[in-house]
Amino acid sequence: MRWDEVPEDRGRVKFAAAAEAVEGYGGRPLNGRALQPASGYLFPDQDGEQWWVIFQPWPPSGLHARKVPGDILACNDSYGDMVHVVVLAAGVWEDDAEAAFRAHVPLTLADAARVAATVAHVAAPGHAAPERPGPAPKRTDGTPSDPPVSPRGPMGAG
Repeated sequence: MRWDEVPEDRGRVKFAAAAEAVEGYGGRPLNGRALQPASGYLFPDQDGEQWWVIFQPWPPSGLHARKVPGDILACNDSYGDMVHVVVLAAGVWEDDAEAAFRAHVPLTLADAARVAATVAHVAAPGHAAPERPGPAPKRTDGTPSDPPVSPRGPMGAG
């Protein structure tokens, strides 16, 4: 996993991890941009664990550079070499996600999850729905294919 500041991208912080180092995102790698809370880049959960919240763009689709579809992810790399991921919002536009985080200024991971839930999906009226990257594996028992990996994740964050 790698954290980098990218001056040519308005100084935003990027986060990248190879697919084999990512757990909870359907076998996909990470190469996203950090969404910024009120101070710094880390969102504490109810147990004090620090999580990054990133916008993970979908593969390039030829759309305008700021009109990029993707997912809002909570990422925690404090458990060794693996990055634990929880999807906070799937299929949203990057500019909408950034606007929501600027307007609501979340302080905690639970706040970030609530803000992410307010971001309109790309299939909402007025938005064209681009193709989502490779399907996540289906489960036959009716549970989501990528359940939260930690009970301390956004679902239980306080």
